[in-house]
Amino acid sequence: MKLLLAHGSSDSAHAEQVDALAGKVSTLLGEEVTTAFLSDSRLPSEANVLPLFLGAGIHVTKDAPTLAAASNCRLLPAFGTQTDAIASLTLKNSAKNSIFLLYQPAGFEPLQKILQEHGPVACLHGEPSLTAVLQQQHQAGVSGITVQPVLLFPGHSLARVRSMISESTIPDVTVAPVLSELDGFAELVAECFRSAE
Repeated sequence: MKLLLAHGSSDSAHAEQVDALAGKVSTLLGEEVTTAFLSDSRLPSEANVLPLFLGAGIHVTKDAPTLAAASNCRLLPAFGTQTDAIASLTLKNSAKNSIFLLYQPAGFEPLQKILQEHGPVACLHGEPSLTAVLQQQHQAGVSGITVQPVLLFPGHSLARVRSMISESTIPDVTVAPVLSELDGFAELVAECFRSAE
């Protein structure tokens, strides 16, 4: 059995988004892929578990391994270890004058290093903040800025990004789709399962 392990959210739409992704990955692999969340007390025994996290934080280093071990599951390398492929997908879909937005700097260093070679990088939590980078770009005369959120799913974080942009005085700023809405994302997730076989 193949299983996507996601963070979970108080927003019920998050579970629907993870389930929809599992359905797409199931189709690509030709076998069922199910979902679970960190709040689950147990996982299906002997499942191949893909932690669906971008950063290398406590959920990847402690929570997912503990849950997998308690459930007698095989823990695959977290999705975020696919740094080059994630960066490639992001860059392929990014617009001119993009600011790449990461959740936070800690745990995202490899991805940040690649993306900053192609444009400014901001963080939703931590420095450099989105507000500061938007202001820097505006002062440099850059117009038609696109914020490219390097987030897995739309939700509370994306709502915060939109709020920050609307509260700024900088005109002509748009928000691009999150990773799960990009063509090729489900294929990238499917490849994580294939490469672990």
